[in-house]
Amino acid sequence: MEFVDILLKRIEGENELKKSVNALVCFSKVKTGKALGALINKMVRFRPDKSSITLLNLIDTEQAKQIRDENIYKSELFSDIIRLSEANKFSVRTFVKQSENYVEDILRTAGEYNCNLILLGIGGDENTLNVSTLLARNKVSTGIFVENNYSDANNLFVPILYKEDAFSFPYFYQMAKNPDVTVTVWDAIGLMKTDQKFQKLFQFITKKTDGRVKLWDNNKKIELSFIQQQDLMIIGLSGWEKLISSPLTWTHYLPSVLIIKDNKQTL
Repeated sequence: MEFVDILLKRIEGENELKKSVNALVCFSKVKTGKALGALINKMVRFRPDKSSITLLNLIDTEQAKQIRDENIYKSELFSDIIRLSEANKFSVRTFVKQSENYVEDILRTAGEYNCNLILLGIGGDENTLNVSTLLARNKVSTGIFVENNYSDANNLFVPILYKEDAFSFPYFYQMAKNPDVTVTVWDAIGLMKTDQKFQKLFQFITKKTDGRVKLWDNNKKIELSFIQQQDLMIIGLSGWEKLISSPLTWTHYLPSVLIIKDNKQTL
């Protein structure tokens, strides 16, 4: 089955929309964790109430020494996320774990709770999470969240630089169901013009989101002022690697980014 047919089935199919999401949200910094907790709630808000969110705060020895009272720390870290998740009727698990091997602990937790989506939050100087190793070993869909002063995700920018970047469609589609979200898709390779199935998919998404998802006019140059108005960029892994190596000057001023490596079966 071609992957465009997988996307069509996933987004249009009634059975697909009834599947629950069991997300593992991993992070090491408090700021990143709070941002990612808000993001995952917005992303899966309209999924069934059997969905679950497992929050895993991985810390090193130095971070552990700074926590004087674990109960107070967990309350300050998780209370807002728990409140939001329970309002959305998700079950929530929270863990703070001192770890010497983040990848092993992430994979172990994902397997233990049968997670079908892993979101890994990084930001600023967080280089202790071995991302490439996780992506190589992980068998479920993964989103790498690069936090950059995230506050909300009302304006989304979605570049399509490779055909496979279209795996971002189910992710921004779920978020575009929120009435305060607008999405601009930059179809840099003309996918929606040259492939009828992608045209059909995009038209379906546009209709279901009351026109809040729109295509960027490729006759116009993307300016820095537009990028600065965006809250979040969602992009495939291949597209991300191409974008950051491009000569486009605005890539140095990106908002928070969600990089998708999809395994063709999650959202």
